[in-house]
Formats: sequence, structure tokens, C-alpha cells
Amino acid sequence: MTDKSRGEHPSQASKSNLTHVTDQLLQDRTSFHAVRDLRGNDPLKAVELNLYGSQFLKSFRVAGNDDDLSRAINAYEEAVSYLSGDDSKLAGFLNDVVDGYGARFVRFGKLDDLEKTITIGQKVVEMTTADDTNFPSRLNDVAIAYSRRFARLGRMNDISEAIRRHQQVIRLTPDGHADLPSFLNDFGISLCSRFERTDDTNDISRAIRYQQRAVQITPDGHPELPCRLNNLGNSFSIRFESTGDMEDGSEAIRHLQEAVRLTPDGNADLPGRLENLGISFWNHFERSGNMDDISAAIRHQERAVQLTPDEYGELPGLLSNLGNSLSSRFEKTGDMQNISDAIQHLQRAVELTPDGDADFPLRLSNLGDALSSRFERTGAVDDISAAVRHQKRAVELTADGHAELPGWLQNLGVSLLRRFERTGEMDDISESIRHLQQAVRLTPKGPQLPSLLNNLANSLLSCFERDTTDMWTISQRQSDIKNGLFN
Repeated sequence: MTDKSRGEHPSQASKSNLTHVTDQLLQDRTSFHAVRDLRGNDPLKAVELNLYGSQFLKSFRVAGNDDDLSRAINAYEEAVSYLSGDDSKLAGFLNDVVDGYGARFVRFGKLDDLEKTITIGQKVVEMTTADDTNFPSRLNDVAIAYSRRFARLGRMNDISEAIRRHQQVIRLTPDGHADLPSFLNDFGISLCSRFERTDDTNDISRAIRYQQRAVQITPDGHPELPCRLNNLGNSFSIRFESTGDMEDGSEAIRHLQEAVRLTPDGNADLPGRLENLGISFWNHFERSGNMDDISAAIRHQERAVQLTPDEYGELPGLLSNLGNSLSSRFEKTGDMQNISDAIQHLQRAVELTPDGDADFPLRLSNLGDALSSRFERTGAVDDISAAVRHQKRAVELTADGHAELPGWLQNLGVSLLRRFERTGEMDDISESIRHLQQAVRLTPKGPQLPSLLNNLANSLLSCFERDTTDMWTISQRQSDIKNGLFN
């Protein structure tokens, strides 16, 4: 299973009403330090510091210099410190602080930056009247932050808060407004995120509808067109993964290829767009079995990883998805180099993922699956034991009711069965039956159930063949399963 496709919010310039500072101010950094050294009661100090913050943030977005991002946040925060609580500029200056922390979260994925974005952003919204022309954009920024926290921590309340704010933003924004395409794009990302958790088809259909409209009203040559094509392609890809409609799969690839084509080399968003294109080819391969699809997926994902520095917060997801694609090609070709490379990437993804990340159980489970696949080929007990260890931890970290829990229980049960067949350890087969039974009970009638029942039957049969003296135990387990399925 892949990590989620990356929804992409457009970069935004500072939203304060101050005029743009000239590029010469950025080039002459000594002027910035001179402003910081002005006397504390100088009325120009706050304004000048905010101007420098805006220029540093602009420089970061153009050149990608992380030091400029830190300078921007420091300048913005220092500017705020020189304003009184009733200063008319305070809301705008605080909103610039929100922009800085939001940019740094996207860059490094540190949760503390995201928390500050939400806390300060909420304060800005409360300070802004509903008739202020900046109100929709500031409300939208907070919605984006809640959506990002949902993607990170998986809290349903966060995505509900995000969508509630997005709906208000769309209601407040008239047709023809310059920000409407961006707002539609962001709303689609949040709806898509909720669909991935709840499987509510209404959400993904609305996401595609809003994002199609965003693309349609964005003129050719607009700098945000690649971003909007990327997000529309992601939504088609996610719906294709759910429904198997090949037209959705083709639309996903078409939009994502165009997004990549329009993105110049060196652009900070290029790795994410390559990654999403790779995911769409992987999804297509899972349905078509076409080796050209999986090769294209790996090619794009390898390039995405190569372009992403080690310290970036997105790297674990890129590594995990590349590992999954290599593992899928191994299943088709049996090339041992593919599975070895897959395990190497998946292990690194797990090592780089912080505790508490919503995707941590997924990455653990994927690593376990790859190790289990290699065990099937080599018979190395160390591989199957490591697989069980990672899959157990994935299950332990997954909340009751999570949509992926039955699948992870099934993978753990199958790995325990494989180890039992190699070692004969009865505790393994008992645990296998227990986990598979739980997976069956959590799975509604549908296309996933037959595979689960088959695996459960295999475990019961293996237990019976090894221990025919305990017929009552086997019969009791069969009775329990029937009760769980049919009562």
C-alpha cells in the first residue's frame, strides 16, 4: 500500500498591505542588521523588519535557501513585538508569521511549526472582521493548517474543522475573484484527504469537481496551473484506486504528466509531482499488470528521492512508495535485487518517520510485507521474524475502527502462519488464527472478505494437521468464527 498522494497548496506571498520591498534590500543584508539595531521606540522599526521578512520569504521561495526562511520568521516575529495590541497592522503582521511557519512546516515537517500556524492563524481570523477583504484568505490558511495536521496525526476532528472553514471560504468568494481557483483547489485537497479515511465517495467526487473547476478557470501560463493539475490528477488517481475505473486512471496520468511537464528543473515542487505521477503509474500497474507501468513508476519515484534532501519532511513517504513499487516489481519478476532495494528504502523510511506520525503504522506494515515476501523466496527465518515484529507494532499503533486495521491484521496473521510452517512453534499458529479471526470480524461482506476467509482457513488447516489430538480446540475455533461471521 502506498503512502498518500501529496496534495499541494500554492505558495503564497505575504498578505500584509505593505508595498513590496526592492530586491536591493535583500542583496544588502547589512541593512537588515542596521534596522534591528535601531532604537526600540523608532516607529519605522516594525515596518522595516516586516518588509525584510517578506523579502526573505520571497527569496526562500525563489532560491530555496533555508537560512532565508529562518531570517523571515525572525524578522516577522520581531516586527510583531514592536506593535501594540490595538495597532491596525497587527493582524497583517501576525498573518505573515503564519506564512513563515507554514512554509517551514512544508519544508521540514516539524509538528511544532504546524501547531504555531494553527494557533496564530486562529488568532488572526478572530482579529479580522468578516467584511475585511483579507478574511477569506486568512480563514483558508487556517483550514489548510488543520488539513495538514489531519494528514500528519489522523485526527478526524481536524479534517472536519478544515472542511467547515473551506465551505465558509467558498461561500464568501464570488465568481471571478482572483483567489477562487486557489480556494477551490485547497477545498478539493481536504475532501480528498477525508475520502481516504472514510471512503465516502461523495467526498472524492466533490474534490474532483472543485479541482476541475479550479483548472478550468486558471489561464494557460499561470504559475499555479501545474499545482492545480497535480492535485486534480491526485484525486483521479485516488478514485481510480478505489473503484478501478480505468478512465480515472488514465485521467490521473494525463493530468500529472502535464503538471510535471510544466514544472521546471530546480523547482521545489518537482519531487512531489514526480512522486504523484509515480503513484498513478503504480496504481495503473496494479490493475493492468503492464510492466511498462511499474517501470515508469519506479523511474519517477527514484528521481523524486534523488531530488529530495535528507532533512526534508517528505522524504520518508517518497522512500516508502519507492520501496513499495520495487516490491511490486519483485512479485512480478522475482528479481532479488528489487526486493533487497525495496527493503533498504522501506527501512530507511521507517527510521526517518517520527513517533506519532499518522503514516508510521503504514510504513511499518509495508516493511513487514517486503520482508515476508523475501522470506518466501529465501526461507531466512530472520526475515520472517523481522516481518512479524514490524507488523505487530503496526497493529499496536493503529486505533480501533481505522479502515486499514483489518488488512494489517491479515498481513500479520499470514506472516505468523509462514513462520509456524517453518518452525512449528504452536504459539505462532494460535496468534495467526486469532489475528485473522479479528480481521474477518472487522471486514464487511465485499471483495476483501474471500481472501481473508481463505487465509483463516489455511491457518486452521495448518493447526489441525500439526495437532490432530486437540480436535475440540479446532472445532471451537471454527464455531467462534462462524458466530462472528453470521450472527
